[in-house]
Amino acid sequence: MFKGLWSEYVVKYHEQIYSILEQYKNESIVELGCGLGHNLIQFLHRGFHDISGYDVSDNAIKLVRKYCLEKGHQIKFDIVDLTKSLPEQIIKDKIVFTHACLEQLKNFMPRVLQNIIDGKPKLVINFEIDYDSSPFLVKQYFDARDYQNNLVRELKRLEKQGVLHIDSISKLPLCLSPYNRPSTIIWRCK
Repeated sequence: MFKGLWSEYVVKYHEQIYSILEQYKNESIVELGCGLGHNLIQFLHRGFHDISGYDVSDNAIKLVRKYCLEKGHQIKFDIVDLTKSLPEQIIKDKIVFTHACLEQLKNFMPRVLQNIIDGKPKLVINFEIDYDSSPFLVKQYFDARDYQNNLVRELKRLEKQGVLHIDSISKLPLCLSPYNRPSTIIWRCK
């Protein structure tokens, strides 16, 4: 159990994500569903260089571009809808990650995963909910909000088809919500 200020806890939560991606610091890293770019801006401060983010929100992308321009940050941001075919150059041979993004795409999960696979990433790391391994009340919470409950199930289905390989699935030790405890799901295309 963590004892301290909420702001300290949030920092510790994000530290666990950065520590997982630290080994890819010298590679091209792409965040799908980057929102206002918080993760990527923190990566930049930690010495990551070749980073970019994509989100469906035109407003979020405009705001983060403006912020990065004012601060002199060299991060590429653009608009992408994950439910549509992704331009190959944005994720091909890159480390791709999502963080609490795919939970909004339950009804599009097969299409979104296929779009990512078609983009030919080097490796995909999802910091998302593993619904099937969640407690009953968490499942009820997600069902009531119509959040994704099929990411891991879809990945396992695609793995059986020989399309991808799941390297690992593990719960993050810390989470920001009592209901939304993400797992680290690492997989690669075959």
